[in-house]
Amino acid sequence: MDWINERLADLSNLGSGGWLAIAAWAALILGIVVLFWANRQLKRNRDLRTEQVRPQVSMYMEPHASDWHVIELVVRNFGQTAAHDIRLDFVDHPTVAAYEDAHPDRAPEVAELDLPGDLLYLAPGQEWRTVWDSAISRAELGGSIQDRFDGSLTYSDKPRAASRAKKSKGHTFETPFRLDWGTLQPVQRIELMTTHDLAKREKQKLELLRSVLSYFHYASKETQPDVFRAEIDRMTKAVAEVQDRWRTRQSDETTELDFPWIQNGTPGRHSARTR
Repeated sequence: MDWINERLADLSNLGSGGWLAIAAWAALILGIVVLFWANRQLKRNRDLRTEQVRPQVSMYMEPHASDWHVIELVVRNFGQTAAHDIRLDFVDHPTVAAYEDAHPDRAPEVAELDLPGDLLYLAPGQEWRTVWDSAISRAELGGSIQDRFDGSLTYSDKPRAASRAKKSKGHTFETPFRLDWGTLQPVQRIELMTTHDLAKREKQKLELLRSVLSYFHYASKETQPDVFRAEIDRMTKAVAEVQDRWRTRQSDETTELDFPWIQNGTPGRHSARTR
């Protein structure tokens, strides 16, 4: 208590110079606090701005637009700036039922999915995708094929060449992902279709897809132009035959009750139209 009274007495005896010194020190301390707070706010705003405009690259699974059981693997940039040098890292590499299987009656063999190690560039909204596998094939394989794959995408907001030229490294980001076949809607759909005729038709479509992919796999290895041209002509002719058969069947199923305006040889619904 005596010490406090002594300090109060000293303050009361201070002259104008002492009070000016105290005011100067108080202003200095207040200025330091304000600068620290402003610098912290600027850093927070800068980090928030960087987070908003940085590339946002993710990998996910998505059913094919026309075949629900065919699943595609997609890498997409959801951010507002371009992503560079995108590296794909997996804990366990994704597997696939190999379509080059020489025994279509047997369950397809399991192989690693052919994926690039990295992608050079993805613009905002741009995506890279590839067909992964069929949910029907994986359902046939059951527990003999893995259904969950973890990994991460590592990418930068500046290309390596530009970073070296400017001697300033870009920001590097990492996005983890999990690819899980068990979370997809086709899994439940296959269970409902197991004893249905539609399941058999979907399986036949898958076998057709395997045959086409296998044909392309071997035919694309030809090196002679005349052989290549013969293969192209043969496939073009096969496509035309399938189109004619499909159009004929559709035309046979169409009656005047379906389209009353089709009379006296008027072109049907498969006639060419300009939009």
